[in-house]
Amino acid sequence: MLSNFEIKYVEIQWYDRDTVTKVTESLHAIPVEYNDEHAHFECETTIYPRTEGVLRGQLAVRFITGSAVIPCIKMSDGAEKPLSPVEDIDSGKNWWIVKDSWDAKEKYWRHSSVNTAGTLILVLDDVHCHINIGSMDFSRDQLERYLTGFKDDLWELLLDESSSVQASREQGGIGINNATIDCAQNIIMHAHKILSNPKAELREIQTLKPRKAVKPVNRTFMELATKTNQSVLTSRAVKPTFNMAENRYILFALERSYRMIKQIVILSGNKAKRYATLTDKLQHQYDSFTDSVTIDRDLVVKDLEIIRQRCKLSYWQQQLAQSFIAEKIVYDADGPQYNVLHFRSQKPTKENDGFFIEINVQGQWMRDSEKSTVLSFNSKFNASLLNLVRCLRQHAEYKITGAGRRYETEKAVIYVIDYLNDIEIVDARELHLAQQKYSQEIMQGKVLDANNWQRKLSPRELDEQTKEKVALQNRIRFYSENQSLSEAVFKKVEPKQRQLAQLITQFKALGVTASSHFPNSMTFVQNPRYQGVHNGYKQLMASTRLTNEDLLLSLEEIDAIGLVNMPLLYERWCLLQIMKVLIESFRFIPQSNWKYQLVDAIKGRKKDIEILFDNPLSKRSLTLTYEKTLENGKRPDFVIDLQWAAEKDDQARYSRRFVLDAKFYDRSTFARSGGLLGVIDGLRNQKDYREATNNPVFLIHPCKHAIADVVTAQHWGKYSYLGEAGSGAGGIKPNHDYGAIFLSPIDKELYNDELQRLLGLFLQYKLESPNTSSLPNDLTRAKPFCIRCGSVELRTIEKTGGYTNKQGVQSARTPRSVWLQCTECEQFISFNHCQHSETRLIKNGLYWTYHSARAIEPFNIKCPECSEWGGW
Repeated sequence: MLSNFEIKYVEIQWYDRDTVTKVTESLHAIPVEYNDEHAHFECETTIYPRTEGVLRGQLAVRFITGSAVIPCIKMSDGAEKPLSPVEDIDSGKNWWIVKDSWDAKEKYWRHSSVNTAGTLILVLDDVHCHINIGSMDFSRDQLERYLTGFKDDLWELLLDESSSVQASREQGGIGINNATIDCAQNIIMHAHKILSNPKAELREIQTLKPRKAVKPVNRTFMELATKTNQSVLTSRAVKPTFNMAENRYILFALERSYRMIKQIVILSGNKAKRYATLTDKLQHQYDSFTDSVTIDRDLVVKDLEIIRQRCKLSYWQQQLAQSFIAEKIVYDADGPQYNVLHFRSQKPTKENDGFFIEINVQGQWMRDSEKSTVLSFNSKFNASLLNLVRCLRQHAEYKITGAGRRYETEKAVIYVIDYLNDIEIVDARELHLAQQKYSQEIMQGKVLDANNWQRKLSPRELDEQTKEKVALQNRIRFYSENQSLSEAVFKKVEPKQRQLAQLITQFKALGVTASSHFPNSMTFVQNPRYQGVHNGYKQLMASTRLTNEDLLLSLEEIDAIGLVNMPLLYERWCLLQIMKVLIESFRFIPQSNWKYQLVDAIKGRKKDIEILFDNPLSKRSLTLTYEKTLENGKRPDFVIDLQWAAEKDDQARYSRRFVLDAKFYDRSTFARSGGLLGVIDGLRNQKDYREATNNPVFLIHPCKHAIADVVTAQHWGKYSYLGEAGSGAGGIKPNHDYGAIFLSPIDKELYNDELQRLLGLFLQYKLESPNTSSLPNDLTRAKPFCIRCGSVELRTIEKTGGYTNKQGVQSARTPRSVWLQCTECEQFISFNHCQHSETRLIKNGLYWTYHSARAIEPFNIKCPECSEWGGW
């Protein structure tokens, strides 16, 4: 449904309380969408907005095709407050605004209702529009720094094409080479020489001169005729001027060069500070390791409650019912004569169309006719019964009420279920395992409580900690070196910025005004000084890869504005961060024309903006689309379409879609929307971003306290939820299909780590089926890479001989697991599988692992499919 109105921020200049002299509109309307479920329009903004061309913004609404109805605000008590009309005398547009109280000193109407956090309901003709106004936990000063940081990040992406991870020492670690510095030096040298003898032209003027030195003009003769004995008369004279085409272009080139050098200074300075902070953060992680660990009591209690529920047969019956609904299995209520089959499941058949079973005959478990006994769901009457394979568990006891066929072969007896009336779980090995675990966990909890929830690390945990420390030491050295390189660039370039600023001031003092027009003059051929500035400017553009004038103009426009509102600015900031992580952390190379696509996205010129990336080393390529229109008409903020080839097969190509949506929400906004999971459900199911399939759908937000219920022992679990097992979401196990991450432009404690872990989850884990039962080992078919640094140079590590299982028994490791280590950053990576569900498990050390960690054993991870845990 399309709206007949637009909402913008405007600045109104008043002559008095009733007379408007001018209305200045922001460049962009606030995006308005129709909510089908609640049958109203809605949009988002925040207090403290800063908008293009508007210094003191006021929310205003305008009917596009006109309306005779006076719009109003619906108050919380049900009353309606009418808006007041304002006509722009220049454009003739009629705007409706809130008039609360007149400020006679500043000459404007105050409007407190639109600067208060909450939901503002506008009644517009026969429709309602809900304006969700977020307060955020940010001050105005923080938001100003956020806007500055956004612009700096944009320049960094465009100037620093070489990822810091891939940059060589000769490039200075930030993609700025010596040629750039030499260009700036040459420009400054030649500009100084121009100022010592600037090109000038003589322009005729009239001035007073002594009688004998006069060069007469018409006015001179008039003065002689009307005045006698005058000692001075009007005379023709000349005056040198420097405001000529050649100098105007030189000033233009100097100003452009200054902007580029200024951004390089900001870039190198910011990188030096960032690397220093990263080094400190990693050093803090390294120093925090000890031979003991503190256990989170609350998480242990939550894990115990989960295990306690699994100790009840009703829990497993409920799981069975939920899986029937998920697999869309159809019951036959009016089928033929039903019988009851009492059986115990073993392993699935090779064709995965049933189970090997034992049947219960007069209380005794046996194979039918002492042959292999198979329960088959491959019915020609009800195709949905084949999905029973995914619903029933191994080593569980069931009673099935239904009808079918029994036939016997030389080696087996086959029961085929054709009609299903009911199924009941009677017993399960998992039920007894849960009961044993519950008793063991209770005992462990008592021991921990007696030791103030501290315990010594086991030898296996100490070994894992050592591996993590090796990787941390590697990264500390890496970032320290890059910090030194960035500081070296800053020290070289910062003086050039100051010198260029002085030259610009001196040219302006001569009365020169800048012009981008390159004059058709022999000066730039014959005069090496003018030629030197021009050539240096062109070389500087080339060395910074900003060779297009339109691109520079667009960047200058973005530098001069504050975008429409904070939610929209947050979306575009997130776009920059996604690109930075893809390029810097995962070594993707953006394809042709990407800079113009990025600027189009930032300026909001169009929708469905695609930016292509390629990483031939990891055999992955992707398309990042900003505001992509899905087939269902919905438009999430970011869609990543990944294409990949198997490591051992370059011919076949596979694809997967990943959906991200940015919401500039605070805690109260989440609460109004049903909490974090409520917002995620709205995106995934109500807006159908999953597209009736299983696209992973994740939310990006800047609210540090959105996680009301921490579910994992990892540090990141306080801020983000990656759809790991044990979420408490009604027993549903998301298996990393949905979730949310914390990503704040203000709080730099985590930087882009949360985003890097999420994108790593997608690029490493969610691109293919997690079931490894049909594979020779637990490695992904896609080429493995390091989630910490993006390298594909991994070496195989020989596994240790065995491990101590949960019962304290020494056990052999599964031959299917694979251990790798990155040759660049020393990150340890293990590929394993869950012994219960055959689900692949990938462990990227303590910090970068995205599977949930156990509360009582933070070094041990849970299966995202079934929540089980255990080493191999």
